[in-house]
Amino acid sequence: MNQSPLLPPSSSGWTPLARGEHDSDAINRCPGGHVHLDYGNFSVRFQRDEFLAFARMVAMAAGRLTGTSVPGRRFC
Repeated sequence: MNQSPLLPPSSSGWTPLARGEHDSDAINRCPGGHVHLDYGNFSVRFQRDEFLAFARMVAMAAGRLTGTSVPGRRFC
């Protein structure tokens, strides 16, 4: 069995995409192609395109909080 905290148990075919600061924080792609975001006790499953749109939105918010330039849509 794979012992990586990135992968769920019985993780055949799962692809780790990112890991957060805590072992329970991870983003993985399942064999069915969905992207699973696990953050503490919060989990969301996205279609690929939905996740990419969410990631762009989070990147814009992070850029705005830190005052750094983020490519993409302009804020209203």
